[in-house]
Amino acid sequence: MSKSHTDSRSRILLNDSANAIRSKVKGALTDSIEGLTYDPIRRPGVSNLLSLMAAMDKQKRSEEQLVADCQALSMRAFKDAVSDAITSGLADIKDKYDYFTDSAQSQLLREIIVSGNAKAQSKAEDTMICVRRLVGVEKVE
Repeated sequence: MSKSHTDSRSRILLNDSANAIRSKVKGALTDSIEGLTYDPIRRPGVSNLLSLMAAMDKQKRSEEQLVADCQALSMRAFKDAVSDAITSGLADIKDKYDYFTDSAQSQLLREIIVSGNAKAQSKAEDTMICVRRLVGVEKVE
């Protein structure tokens, strides 16, 4: 997975569906070496999947612990397990994203943005008044 690659299949987005995540992980480049090992230099594809799985693992297992726990899995079954971990790990974020992008909530979100913008502009203006005074440049009106 790569966030800088131009191919949209090279990264998992926070709002990707479970099917999109499964498809992207299934298509992730791995090698033909049998078994699982965490070796970012010699096995970057498998190691990347292990890192993604470790980041999303509810049990907070390390890459090495996941290697031991998933050793008996085929690459296909391992990729399914990675997909499940990512989907599960992103579920709360996706639910909140869906909630706030729902048409009923989008107005609330717009109101929050407008309110926050007004507060930020007011605070910035107060700060700039102090800065101008300290620097000796008064605002000419």
